[in-house]
Amino acid sequence: MKVKGYLGHVKVDDKWNVIEKVNASEELAGILKFNVEKGNEEARELGFKRMNGFAMMGSKKSLAFMKGEAIMVETSKADWQELFVHYVYLKGWLALGIFLLVLSIVLYYMSFATPYLDYFAPLPRLYVPTLLLIISLLMIPFSKTRYTYRL
Repeated sequence: MKVKGYLGHVKVDDKWNVIEKVNASEELAGILKFNVEKGNEEARELGFKRMNGFAMMGSKKSLAFMKGEAIMVETSKADWQELFVHYVYLKGWLALGIFLLVLSIVLYYMSFATPYLDYFAPLPRLYVPTLLLIISLLMIPFSKTRYTYRL
């Protein structure tokens, strides 16, 4: 995992069974379970259905829990913006959307400024770049997950 200050992580399922554990103690799942239950109780008191995640800041180590995954980081080295992006965006969709956007811009350049895409008629050379542009502009916003977090 490429998060600054990363120490380890634990993935749990809905029944709090540990699915994957890297550099984390067994008691971390118990701490997570207690904090999620307490947080959900407080969220219901405030009128929300449930809590999506939380962050616990310590003097040396901190813990962020979202989407069934808890990441432990060193507080002094942690980049919270990077951790936020790790949880909120589907990186594959975002990278593919940006790649298709760049590709469509290159194809537009080739169709207008060079003779390489001077085929058939003036309009067909714009079909592929326009289609790629539409797909990329849809993929970039859809790369955001349905959860929103504030750290």
